[in-house]
Amino acid sequence: MNIYQCDQCEYASVSNKYRCPSCGTGKLQEQDISTKGTVYSYTDIHIAPAEFAHLAPYTVALIQLDASKAKVTVRMDAVVEIGDTAELHHIEDGAYIYRKC
Repeated sequence: MNIYQCDQCEYASVSNKYRCPSCGTGKLQEQDISTKGTVYSYTDIHIAPAEFAHLAPYTVALIQLDASKAKVTVRMDAVVEIGDTAELHHIEDGAYIYRKC
């Protein structure tokens, strides 16, 4: 998995930007990082937007990636709790699908 980290401050993102939105001066540099992390927050979706209705119910989690300041929003393939460890299982239609470790 790749993230983009500011060369002037500690800001990190999974999407590239022209300038760092945190400090406004740095440029984001691409870095390869671990796909493992810890569940920071989650929510269960029971009534989904039309384009995701076929997936409901499903869990969306915010994963704090290991050895990085970046957090990534993912869809989980199992029930999770805050503090659980998870790892990227696959990418489906542009969405990160994580599995509990």
